[in-house]
Amino acid sequence: MVSIFIILISILVLDHFINKSQIKKWDIEVPELKNRYVNKLHKYGEKILYWVSMIVMILAITEFHHLRILIFISPGIMFTFRTIMEWIFAKDNKTYLLSAVTSGLFIIGSVVYGILQFL
Repeated sequence: MVSIFIILISILVLDHFINKSQIKKWDIEVPELKNRYVNKLHKYGEKILYWVSMIVMILAITEFHHLRILIFISPGIMFTFRTIMEWIFAKDNKTYLLSAVTSGLFIIGSVVYGILQFL
């Protein structure tokens, strides 16, 4: 359980610094919270994925200990969905790069946790 928290904190810190450098490098304008979605499919799809990932995380922590890798995979899927939607419908402002970084970090986190789990 400690390894999960260490990996999550590492993802948070790396995501913050990488996204900060990406914003400076590519001159990305980060939208406000109300303008974050590109269309209704993006809005409702992301909300559904958010709640499904919360339920999966709670169940993985409390009941199904052998499925704790889903703690990293479910947010990775959510950020991948966000990346795809922003890439398809809003290529010009490049915010999809920020979501892609976060998605990649969650995927790397799942690999690291999987390796640590089986060692």
